[in-house]
Amino acid sequence: MNRICTKYFKAGFSLAGLLLLCIVVAAQYPVSGEILDVNNDYRDVRVVLEDGNRLQVIPVSANGSFYTTLDWNTIYSFSFKKKGYVTKVIEFSTYLPNDVTAASIEPYHMPVRLFKVFKGVDTVFFKNPVAKIRFDAKERRADGSFGDFADDRDYSLKVKYHIDQMRQEGSTDKTVKASEPVDERKRESVKSNRTTKTEEKKLAISEPEWQEVDDATQQALVRRELTGAPPLKEVYAEGETIEEFELKNRDIVRTIFVYDGQRRVFLSVKHDWGGHFYFIDEAHIGYRCISKEVYENSIVRCRTKLIVNK
Repeated sequence: MNRICTKYFKAGFSLAGLLLLCIVVAAQYPVSGEILDVNNDYRDVRVVLEDGNRLQVIPVSANGSFYTTLDWNTIYSFSFKKKGYVTKVIEFSTYLPNDVTAASIEPYHMPVRLFKVFKGVDTVFFKNPVAKIRFDAKERRADGSFGDFADDRDYSLKVKYHIDQMRQEGSTDKTVKASEPVDERKRESVKSNRTTKTEEKKLAISEPEWQEVDDATQQALVRRELTGAPPLKEVYAEGETIEEFELKNRDIVRTIFVYDGQRRVFLSVKHDWGGHFYFIDEAHIGYRCISKEVYENSIVRCRTKLIVNK
């Protein structure tokens, strides 16, 4: 009799332990990621996770991937470090609105591009997060519904703008002397001539190559639509249509090309804090951030297509 009781007691205890384990796992949020652009050398890559009270070093595999779980309703700080590369900090908030359940949120994947230390880099600036990930009710999920974790777009674009400024200042250090005043009229003249020559060269280029901006802060942008501009019309006339929108904190110029039964859409978004970014609309992923050069090349190619089709 005692043996039978002991047997059922052990079975019941095991079941209770299994249920407890499931509850604990469900109470945490899985986050995976991968380190990119380090020439496949992950030997000294360190991923450090902090939440204000604890510090944890996350193992990085031989192929540069990592995995961890986060508690809900907590703000974390991921630090990505490698010798000779700029340390990147990403803030991750697992706070959810009261009407959203944790079970409805898909696991998060975080690709992180590291770049080498460059002339003019401000290491103090990079002690702050280069990206902030948080719940966004407007984020579209794979099943078409809304509400998921996503990168804070405006914050990331501001960071990218500052990084670009650092790179530009570092690259011009050798050619511009601080003691020499710059003649703005000459600068504008040179810029105008350079643009004209560039435009002539672009006309000779064939089909466009849609190149993505190689920057860690752009990874989340490829999964989201650009907010702010009114929705596109269902039908546009054949040819080129330019729409301009003056919003509270940004000016948007949207260019739509319709030819050969297809539609191409490009956006120029200038923020009031100085950032200027360019996007292409790709139907399967929404708007994707591209460089200014690719944007200008694409506009010229589309206009050339219209001339050829007439």
